[in-house]
Order: sequence, then C-alpha cells, then structure tokens
Amino acid sequence: MRNFRKELNKKILILDGAMGTQLQQLGILKEGVSPDYLNITHPEAIAQIHKSYLEAGADIIVTNTFGANRLKLAEFGVEDKVYEINYQAVKIARGVVKDKGFVSLSIGPTGKFIQPVGDAEFDEIKEIFKEQAQAAVDAGVDLFSLETFMDIKELKAAIVAIREITDKPIIAMMTFAEDGRTILGTTPEVFAKTIEAMDVDVIGANCSVGPDLLDKFVKQMADVTDKPLIIQPNAGIPRLIDGKTIFPVGPQEFATYAESFAQYAAIVAGCCGTSPEHIKLLAKKLKNREVKKRTIEKSTVLTSRTELLQIGYGKPVVFIGERLNPTGKKHLKEQLREGKTGLYRKEAIQQVEHGAKALDINVGTPMIDEKAMMKKCVLAVQSVVSVPLVIDSSNTEAIEEGLKAADGKVLINSVNGSLESLEKILPLAKKYGAAVLALLLDETGIPDTSKERVDVLERIITKAEEFGIKNEDIVADALALTVGSDKLRALETLKTIRLIKEKYNLTTILGLSNVSFGLPNRKLINASFLAMAVYNGLDSAIVNPYDELLWQIKYASDLIVDRDKDASIYIEKSSDITLTGSQSNKAKMELISSPFEKGSLEDKLFMCVVEGNEEEIITLTKEALKEYEPLEISNKMLIPALDVVGKLYDKGIYFLPQMIRSANAMKKAFNILKDEIKKNSKKTKTGKTIVIATVKGDIHDIGKNIVSLLLETNGFEVIDLGKNVDDDTIIKAIKEHNADAVGLSALMTTTMINMKNVIDKIKMEGLKVKIMVGGAAVTEEFAKKIGADMYAKDAIEAVRLAKENV
Repeated sequence: MRNFRKELNKKILILDGAMGTQLQQLGILKEGVSPDYLNITHPEAIAQIHKSYLEAGADIIVTNTFGANRLKLAEFGVEDKVYEINYQAVKIARGVVKDKGFVSLSIGPTGKFIQPVGDAEFDEIKEIFKEQAQAAVDAGVDLFSLETFMDIKELKAAIVAIREITDKPIIAMMTFAEDGRTILGTTPEVFAKTIEAMDVDVIGANCSVGPDLLDKFVKQMADVTDKPLIIQPNAGIPRLIDGKTIFPVGPQEFATYAESFAQYAAIVAGCCGTSPEHIKLLAKKLKNREVKKRTIEKSTVLTSRTELLQIGYGKPVVFIGERLNPTGKKHLKEQLREGKTGLYRKEAIQQVEHGAKALDINVGTPMIDEKAMMKKCVLAVQSVVSVPLVIDSSNTEAIEEGLKAADGKVLINSVNGSLESLEKILPLAKKYGAAVLALLLDETGIPDTSKERVDVLERIITKAEEFGIKNEDIVADALALTVGSDKLRALETLKTIRLIKEKYNLTTILGLSNVSFGLPNRKLINASFLAMAVYNGLDSAIVNPYDELLWQIKYASDLIVDRDKDASIYIEKSSDITLTGSQSNKAKMELISSPFEKGSLEDKLFMCVVEGNEEEIITLTKEALKEYEPLEISNKMLIPALDVVGKLYDKGIYFLPQMIRSANAMKKAFNILKDEIKKNSKKTKTGKTIVIATVKGDIHDIGKNIVSLLLETNGFEVIDLGKNVDDDTIIKAIKEHNADAVGLSALMTTTMINMKNVIDKIKMEGLKVKIMVGGAAVTEEFAKKIGADMYAKDAIEAVRLAKENV
C-alpha cells in the first residue's frame, strides 16, 4: 500500500481534474439535484470519471463530495444523507484506485461566514466538517482535500475538525481573485504563514483563475514557507461562446505551465474546466519529477486576516500595544463587567494609529465570564484594526476562545516551564496554529540567574518539539523585573537575552514597563532599558505605544545594531514629528474626515458606521432622533459615513469584513429610522427599487446577500428573491414592485447562462429596467455578451453603479 507522507516531497504527485465538467458531459448533472447525491444515484458514472483520471496518470483521486456537508445538502433536501454520501463516495473511489494511488475526500466551504463577518459560530462550523470527515475515515479515506475556501477562519475550523478525529494527511487550499486576495482580503503570503503552523501536510491554491495567475499566487507562498505546495488552477477564466460556457485553456496550453509549476510544487492538479486530457499531458511532463527543495528566510510570524508581521532574526524591533488590559484601568473594568467593548475598540484604533504592530488583549477582571468576554473583545478589536493579536490570559478556556475568534496566527501569552502549563498551552498552540510567548519561570518561581532561566527555556523548547512546534514559533521572555527593589535584576535580564540569542537564537520579547515599576520618571528608565535590551538582542516589546521617547529610542537602536540596513526607516521616521504611525494609518486618517465636531453626537454616529460599531449605533440613533428628522440623520451622517467606508475599501485599507460590519451597523440605524418614517408618513419608499436574485440552478448567495445589504443601507429599496430563483419569478417581481433595476447573481459556471435567459425574457416583455450582473465566475466580457447594462466585480462597485445609473 502506498504511503502518502513517505511519497510527499520526494516526487511530484498528480491530483485529478474537474468533476463538474465530466458530470456535465455525461448529462447526469441536473438542476435541483445535488452533484454529491450522484454518489448514491449514479455510482457507476462517478467511478468511470475516477477511472479516467487514474488512467490519465493521477496519483490522487478526489471524491465527489465538495458540497457534501449538512448546510449545502440542505439546499437540495438531502441533509440527512451526509454520512451515506461521504461514505459511499470514498468507497466508489477506493474501488477504482485500489492500491494504485490515494483517495482524498473533497471538502468545500459551507456557504456561511463565521463571526464577525457572518453569524455562524466557529464550533458550529467545526462540527459540520467533523460530521463529513468522520464518514470518510470510517470508509477508509487516505487524506483530505480542503478546497476553494474564501474565509481563513472557516478553513481553520475544517482543519481543527479533522484533527479532532484523525491524524490522516490534510491538503489545505484557498481560492484567490484576480487581485491576489480572497474575497475577505487574505493574501497568499498571509494564508501560507497562518495555515503552515497548523497540523496540515500541504498548502496551496485552487480554482477561481487560470494557470498563469495561480502560478503567480502559489509562487508568493513559496517565498515565505517551506511547506509542500499544491497548485490546482482552472482551465482559464470561463467565457460565453455560442450560448455555452467555455474554458479557454486547452490541455496543450495547460501543460505548458508544467515547468513553472515544477519549480516549487509537490502536487499539481486541475480544477474547473480541466479534463482527463489536461491531466494526462500534465502527468506526462511532471509525474515522478523530483520536488525542488526550498529554503526560506527565518522569522517569527504573526498574522491577522490581511496582514503579516515578521519578528526577530534581524528584523526591526516590533512594538506590541499593552493597553487592552484592565489592570489598573477602572474604565476598562467597568466596560467588561457591563459586557461592552466600545473602549476596547477605541483603544485598539488609537494604539495602531500610534504605530503598534500587534495588540495584546487581556480581559482578566473579577466577577466576569472571562471566556465569553475574551471572544467578544477579540471579535470587536478585529472589527476595527487589522494587526495581529496576542491572546493574554492565565485561563486556558479563555485562551481557546480567543484562538477560535482570531482570524490569523496569534501569539499566546503565555506558557512557562511548569509541567501543568506546558501540557495545557502547547496542545492549544499546535491545534490552532499559534506561536507561544515563553515565560522563563516554572513552578518554583522566577530563577535568579540567566543560566537558570535559559534552562527553563530548554525544557519548553524540548516539550514544544514533541508537539511539532518550531523554534520560530517560540518567543522567549527573559522577564523584566523592577529595578526599584533590586538594581541587579535588570542586568540579569539583559544577560538572559544575550544568552538566549547565543544558545538558541530565538525571538525575544519583554513586558518593558515592569522594569520601572514604583519609580519616578518611568519613561526615562523604560527608554534606557530598551536601548540596552536591543543591543543585547531584544526583538519585540509589549509597551505603551503613546510613549514618543520609546519610539525615538527604537528607531535609533534599530539603526545602530544594523536592523535598519540602509537607515531608510530612521530617515523616514525622523521627518515625522511623532515618529509613529504608518502609511496605511495616515491614509486612513486622511479619508476619515468627519464633517462634525470631534466627540459630538453627530461625530459619534458617523464614526459608528465607519468603525462598524453595532453596539452603540442604536442608542446614538435614538438620541439623534430627538434633534433631527430621520432623513436628515440618514443623508447627513449615515450615508456620508458609508461613502467613506467605500473609499477605504477602494484604497485597500478596508476589506470585505470591515465593509460588512459597517453595513450591518448602518442597517441597524436604518431600521430605527424606517420605523420613525412610517410613523410620520404614509410614503415609506425612500429610494429606487432593485429586485435582486441568484439565478435558477445556483444555490450560492453570500455575494448576493452582501450586495443586498449594501444597496439597502445606501437608500435603495431592495426586493431580495433569494437563491435558485426561476426566470418567471424574477419577471413577476419586476412588474409587481415596478422595479427600476434588477441584479442577477451566479457563482457557478454552469448557471451563468441562466442570466442570459432572464435578460432575454426581460427584453421580450419590454420591461424598462437597468440590468446588473455579477458573481465569481462572471466577467465584464460575459456581461456585455448577454446584454446586461452593468457588470459589478464586487459589492462596492454594485452600489456605485446603482447610484450612477439607476
């Protein structure tokens, strides 16, 4: 029997091509029937497709189960068949493959976003994937292919689900748009560094674009990770030719990319539109070729959903904001006890504006549910800033809730050398792909000497290795102790930092302000100690980012110890009076130009939309109604704020999650205003009417729902007909609501043509409506060919076009 892990990274493996294309050619893929259910009704046909790919040279055969999870199957009324479909799919593939290759279970997204982007819970989605994976394990699957994920948090949930039931190999892939980001803003590099730390075997990308662009995206991953890589492109971006959806890249052209793929890939495959012939020609060029070894520059990496932060190994010193901690802060404690997060949001924004590259989040307060508040505060902070996070707690359950809520790769603060701490924290770090802050103390307390502290570190490193945690994911804290009680303590900490670097060359960190506790003029002590610590090898510090002197010392120290190679950072920051902040923050501040007095009711309401603050917007809207008319609030405060959000999105400062949160906050305010308008007027229609629907045969509606939400919050009356809507229902709604426009959505290449059917009927009926189309597979060229008036590449574009043309 072949062993996947033994073969991986020795010879390039070939994974098969598109299942959907083959099902279409066989004529068994019918509207209203789940493709996954064909494992039950047409097992011979599925087996024949598997056989054609195996004979073409595929080493890995992927099951017909991409949508075989409870939520997706519910769209077809067969949600009770999850186990049977997945079990049968593996058995069909195994019957074909036998011992000639590997059977991989295809797992695709559920169609729901996890909080805070959507309303699904992490654990809810995890259990859905677990159900699917368990059936495959019982049927004897060899490995798992996690495909076409757009939400990195959902991908993490899928990995955790599988690892809770089996240690079988996992291939984890995301899908990227033509701009090189997922729909939620994740780049290939951020994806690679976030997921490589989890217990997966292969990472990479599939679907969405053709081999040219996907090659570029996976090469970006190759630059930052040594994890085995997979590339699985479409046969180009589909086009409409003679009424049929055609993939433009044929087998011969597809195979021309083989040499480029061979520079980094361990597995090569085909996605939408690729046939056995595509795989045959690819296999002919690549099968059994040696996998090229890659070496990458070392660093400790933390990520958010959209940003990547490198620490240590010669990189400039990184400041982590310390002020999201209720210790000594009465106002934060009161907020936590009330279950509110407003001050955490504001403090997070201010710290990032002052240059903090990551934020430490601590919610430890007596008489609160720390587990629940950690989750709530992590979600709140991520909704307003995009830097990576440090989850800071002595409560293991609270840490795990923070890890589930976090989008990217976080730093756990902390683990120490005691056996209890090691056995509780290190498994969590491995399970969720986190780095760990290692406090150099144990059950006996803080060692007096640098040698004893480094001995504790050695125990932590040894135990971390048992869990497969790399040295780069251990950040050593030499422990800054107050010099007020013992002046030799600071010198011992400096010795410890130097010894850590000499013996292990690990990334180092300090909670800097501890050194000056109980002494006057603490800023001077902190800054002096920072300079000495950087000289001895300090890489990062948890600090008050508002301390300007610390920033000045940091930039000068980076220059002196050669962490600022050409003095460019020092020169750039020297021209900035505050020496803090970043280009993106400055651009953000320039765009957010509230027309109201700072701190006024109007300003607060405006900023609630910009920041997506759903907690406070309801109270503020009700308060504003005491002074203003509903439409005045909408037109002067809310809609201008959403325009700012659109500009932030266009500039790449905001991404889809922030946009959705802003729209949701706006919607809550609008709901209150609508009720008020209804009380005072019989006329409830305040804007143009748009009918919107996902066309017949297509059960995907995430993108359509986002467009509906944004149109509604921009003053349009939206008639959302849902998904899988037949032509006659759309025509009827246009007439019934006297619509000004219609928006048609399709995600699948097989249902795009149904847009043309709707448009043809609209024109036959002589309906005078503007027609907008969009969706992942839809292009501007396709929109023109089918007679649409507008093509929207994303939700922001849809709103802009609607405002200009409807």
